Amino acid sequence: MRISEYDAFGPWLYEIDDGHPMPPLFVPYVDQTKPYRMLFKIPRDIERRRATPDMDLYDYVAAADDDGVQIWSRREKTVETTRMSYRDITGIRLYQRLLHGVCTIYGESAQLRLPYNTVSADVMWRFADLVRQSYRGESGIALRGDPDLRETDIDIWLYNQMRDLRERGTDFSIDAYQPCWDDLRTDRRLPWKRKEEFAGTLYLHNGRELLLLRSGKPEKKGEQTYSAEFTSIPWEALKGVSLENSPHHEHTLLARICLPGTALQTEIQPERRGTVAFLEALAAAEH
Repeated sequence: MRISEYDAFGPWLYEIDDGHPMPPLFVPYVDQTKPYRMLFKIPRDIERRRATPDMDLYDYVAAADDDGVQIWSRREKTVETTRMSYRDITGIRLYQRLLHGVCTIYGESAQLRLPYNTVSADVMWRFADLVRQSYRGESGIALRGDPDLRETDIDIWLYNQMRDLRERGTDFSIDAYQPCWDDLRTDRRLPWKRKEEFAGTLYLHNGRELLLLRSGKPEKKGEQTYSAEFTSIPWEALKGVSLENSPHHEHTLLARICLPGTALQTEIQPERRGTVAFLEALAAAEH
């Protein structure tokens, strides 16, 4: 049964269908005759009590079709369109902290960013899975994970992320693990040192992708807890890995995972020898 856009409005992401139609502002811009694999709308981040029937209530419409993804973004009373083909996608990241979620699609020359409320996390996961299904290349790298790592060693926050990934049907091998920890930041301009928190990271892989699960890393200061981050990198997009001492922290190594157009960074304690060995082997492999 079709209900009005105003009556249906809330934090939810809706797939566009007979019951949840295209937002009026987007109708002239989106070709609804195309056979999309997925077509959904993302609401404005406002309280339900502040919404009125005459407002444009949706900020984004997103789609995945046979060739790529397309995002339509509200800009006041007009709409901006951005498209990225699957062959240009170099990874996808889902960040969640409590009700705040961000989907980032990495591309060779740009990034697409979609904010969402995590009450609709399943919708965004299905969108991410469609993107990941487009990965073409298989890894020719012979990877050997930390032989001493056991699943029981992994902290509960990361373990639950891994369990959820497994229940969604994703195949993977567990390679290495870095728990959350603090390190001292050094700053030559200041006479003191201060502690900073680093995310825990679980390194996984399968035949098509390198997978990172992270927890505890704030997107901004003050968000140290309750965060979860999933990043998928197709092997065909991985251009190299470097490992070096951090220039800003006393006992931290930085791993830079290089993709066309960007580099992702993870932090490692030097004493985590199994994790360091895995990243060194990944850095030494030909990509």
